[in-house]
Amino acid sequence: MAISTNTFSLSASYTKQDMINQLEDAFTWLGWHDKCDHTGLVTGLVDYGIYQDDTDESTYTRTFYDAEQYTSSGIGTGASFTMSRYFGNPNLVYVNRPGVGYTNGEYLEFLPGEATETASGLGWGCTVFVDNSVSYGTTHNGFYAKNINANNSYPYGVLRHKIEDNKKFGVTYRAFQAPNTVQIKMGSGSYFHPLDPDPTGSNTYAGGNSTSNNVPRFCGQYKVDVGWHHQSGNGTLFPNPKSSYFEDPNDAHTVASSNNYQLDLNVFRSGIDTSFAVFSYRQPTLSSTKLTNNTFFTFIPHAFSSPVWDLDHVFLGGYTQINPQDSDPNNYVGIQLETLPYGSADNGGNYGPEYQIRCAEAPYDRDNDGIFTNYRSNLAYGSPHNYTYGYHLRMYNRDNNYDNNNMANYAEQATGKVNAGANYNAIIKGIPINAMMVPSPYNMPDDFGLVDFVYDAPNVNIQQGDTITINETEVWVVISGAYNQTTKTRGLLFVARKV
Repeated sequence: MAISTNTFSLSASYTKQDMINQLEDAFTWLGWHDKCDHTGLVTGLVDYGIYQDDTDESTYTRTFYDAEQYTSSGIGTGASFTMSRYFGNPNLVYVNRPGVGYTNGEYLEFLPGEATETASGLGWGCTVFVDNSVSYGTTHNGFYAKNINANNSYPYGVLRHKIEDNKKFGVTYRAFQAPNTVQIKMGSGSYFHPLDPDPTGSNTYAGGNSTSNNVPRFCGQYKVDVGWHHQSGNGTLFPNPKSSYFEDPNDAHTVASSNNYQLDLNVFRSGIDTSFAVFSYRQPTLSSTKLTNNTFFTFIPHAFSSPVWDLDHVFLGGYTQINPQDSDPNNYVGIQLETLPYGSADNGGNYGPEYQIRCAEAPYDRDNDGIFTNYRSNLAYGSPHNYTYGYHLRMYNRDNNYDNNNMANYAEQATGKVNAGANYNAIIKGIPINAMMVPSPYNMPDDFGLVDFVYDAPNVNIQQGDTITINETEVWVVISGAYNQTTKTRGLLFVARKV
């Protein structure tokens, strides 16, 4: 089955705001926006109880980072709170998850240990303040929340993407920020607080104690859904796509050389599994001599179901980058699949998967480094003999003209070749999302593949969108790749089946 593809173009001199709209349009074409109507979000507290807890408090402070309501005087659901007790008395409360469907003045009570005295039944509760002014998720089947005002220094958009119906964590929120006109940042989480306290500017602060603190932001259980809590340094700014502190698991991604050129976002969608799509940024009018000169960030947002996990317990938050690797003319040539198995924590020392363990993919990467699979060309100059290491994956490719033993001077083996009937150069399909993840949670559909190639001419400029024709019923389009251009043009390409 053939893929479908679409191009979302921005003219030269585009703005950061345009980049967010471009992503929104791409997700609209895919049908990935989960349209909803969220109102009645808890944004603060009018008051909260200060009853003495009669449990034995051996420590000065106990903190509950994601305390959920036990009962409510209304019909609101889903709100949670960060609450600290000082010798049993609640002394600090923040709104964590805002929930939906609440009304001003609604009173919430909490579970024993978090709210109610064990013996007497007395405890603490809170009267909530609610944002009823905005309905989230309803705008023309677009982003769940966004701010592209010209006065906002960090325009952003948030995708509410339903992965599996009827699952507690079947929805993934993905945030995209444009810090400048050549980069984007991304993050994901199981919950998102969409309130924007300054829709016409850059302010993120919603108040002090008993409020939501800095919003909008990812939210949920500390070190389970998010890497930081309300009281940690910049704790509600790191997961905030409107903030300069917003953390991408893999730093900002370069999507362009400058905004002096047209910027295309090309989307390639599988016809076999429509939940699989590859996004790739390209500047087609930027001068180039090879593909990597004008093709930039190429990635796969994880949107697949998998038998490895159950979304009643975890959420799908990772993504996989496609990184061409070449060092012309003498080094290895290949493609690296880099998977970031978490969504709103920094890919480094202390902030990786252990800070977002509810992310379904997190257990694959307990050392916080990301997961790398390196595919090396067997045919490019310098590969594989000189620069391919034992842990690099190898492509099966045989060409009796290329694979010879230079034995033409030996009478008993004049050709030094294997019979041409052994030649093999098929499109490699069934590629794991990352071969270093075992068991594989997902294999790419068979309308995407890798091809190791030799073209008998030097300095050929292969570009995204070029085609490889096997026969009249099998044509593949180039998405990404790496190659050298010495006496021949040869390397490894990531392709999708067009015909």
